[in-house]
Amino acid sequence: VLMSWVVGTLGLPRMVLKFRIGRRQKKFLEEFPDALESMVRLLKAGMPVCEAIAMVSREFVGPVGEEMSKVYDEQKIGISMAEACLHAAERMPITEMQMFATGISIQQQTGSSLSEILTNLARVIRARFRLKRKVQALSAEAKASAMIIGALPILVGAGLSLINPDYMYPLFYTLKGKYMLAGAIGWMCLGVIIMKQMINFKV
Repeated sequence: VLMSWVVGTLGLPRMVLKFRIGRRQKKFLEEFPDALESMVRLLKAGMPVCEAIAMVSREFVGPVGEEMSKVYDEQKIGISMAEACLHAAERMPITEMQMFATGISIQQQTGSSLSEILTNLARVIRARFRLKRKVQALSAEAKASAMIIGALPILVGAGLSLINPDYMYPLFYTLKGKYMLAGAIGWMCLGVIIMKQMINFKV
């Protein structure tokens, strides 16, 4: 009961939060290159950086529009563009957003061509996104094998319990059987964790 309470109060909310954060970041990455290219077109047309960001915040919905809107709002109240972008990188802690904030900061300090920086950044983000999808495709077979290996003992145990309950009785209702079952579950969990780490490639 205590373990169930700990998992329910600490583990489950953390898992849900982590899932929602990952989904938001994935949606941001899908739209971010298009937003950068839109900014490049606006900059080449002669629009100031702050107005280009404001236009992107209105054109794009979801995480990209929200973050660009916050950057524009912070810039309006006197915060420098570079610092506002750094704040956005803190709210969206992914490599691509940090690269964007660094590019804006460099442009503010050196006066280099921002359109060229954003064009190169959009190209890099698209290349990283393609690489991530390629890695996911290549690791799909390993993930399926890990799921089958992890589920096989449970399915076999459940099948034997249905077919011949007396055969599985010592495992569930004797002290020695419970120890063996606990050890098997522990080793299975360890094996699943190891397999997950082996196929969890970072790009």
